Amino acid sequence: MNETRRGQQYTVPTGRPFLLGELRTKLAAIEGSVRALYADAHPAELETVADETYLLFTIARNLAPAKTYTGCDRHPNGAIDPEPPQGWTRCLLCNEARRRGTTAAGVPGPASRTSNLGYPVPEGPYSFELLKQLLRRTTEVAYGLSLRSSDAEFTELADTVHQSFIVARELSRPRNTSGCDIHPGAPTDPTADNACLFCTADRRRRLNQRDGVPVMIDRLPRRGGVRPRRSLP
Repeated sequence: MNETRRGQQYTVPTGRPFLLGELRTKLAAIEGSVRALYADAHPAELETVADETYLLFTIARNLAPAKTYTGCDRHPNGAIDPEPPQGWTRCLLCNEARRRGTTAAGVPGPASRTSNLGYPVPEGPYSFELLKQLLRRTTEVAYGLSLRSSDAEFTELADTVHQSFIVARELSRPRNTSGCDIHPGAPTDPTADNACLFCTADRRRRLNQRDGVPVMIDRLPRRGGVRPRRSLP
């Protein structure tokens, strides 16, 4: 499909009209399912919503440009740091250089929580009202798009749908005894009075940081302080 755009020839990306129509149709069905539920709905009732929202995210992801896993301009698809400090990117190579003090590069802006695919994860607590708010925002963005919308607008759509999926997924998990609002389906930590395992691990990780920088633990010396030598044959 070709259109004239400011005197230049503009080509609509292949598959965009079909994907955009399919996304709006599926989004309307999900909103109808959510409106039929209530705030204290059983997790099993939200399983279908979570599954359909993930399919919606797959469509939105195909409409948007590919994500870089690390968020780093130098290593867009490099190794991922499993626990990046606050304000750093998810690039393991750059973060290791910062931890060792071997780079003079400035620390980038605060990095939001992201999944392994590089899409944002909303802050808790996760509630049914938050799910409805994210779906309303998704609807606003989806129906504001056109075939000639920019890549940034389609990226915003994919990010919003992914956040909706994360909330729906957590709400569809069986409730636990920890009473955690952020991770309703998380396991409990028996060493912390059966509190949420994810929140406990996050608190411990933050305690091991000083001013946002992880504390480097010195390697323990070998027994005797001298490395034993093997006798030559």
